[in-house]
Amino acid sequence: MRRELAIGLLCGGLAACALPPLQGPPIGYPPPVARAGDLRSARIACNEAYPARIGNYLPHAACVNAAVERFALATARYPDLIRLQEQARAQISSRIDSRAISTHAGEAQMAEADRAITAAERERNAARPVAANEQIARVQAILQE
Repeated sequence: MRRELAIGLLCGGLAACALPPLQGPPIGYPPPVARAGDLRSARIACNEAYPARIGNYLPHAACVNAAVERFALATARYPDLIRLQEQARAQISSRIDSRAISTHAGEAQMAEADRAITAAERERNAARPVAANEQIARVQAILQE
């Protein structure tokens, strides 16, 4: 169950950056997570509140991260990997909003980070900590770009 949840979160992280959110109101804090009763509905609320356009990527990431914290972190097998994914989501989204990178480049970076985090989880599950740490280093390198 935990593994399925973690895989779902990782796939969801990819979707958060790759799929355009639905139209909704402009930036507004706090994120609309409170109205949702589970991670999926919270992510939908984030998509509705923060449509995909420059200036909304970081608030969308903050909303998704808050949903992950509320609904998934407590049961995650590797919470440090979930938090690393949250950090990647926020930093890459910030770069998109500041026009330091294109949305296409940001989506590619997030997809690479998601793949590395998934690989790190797989390596940890296989009791290969050195290989897992190499995957974590890949994510950290993306964050240093």
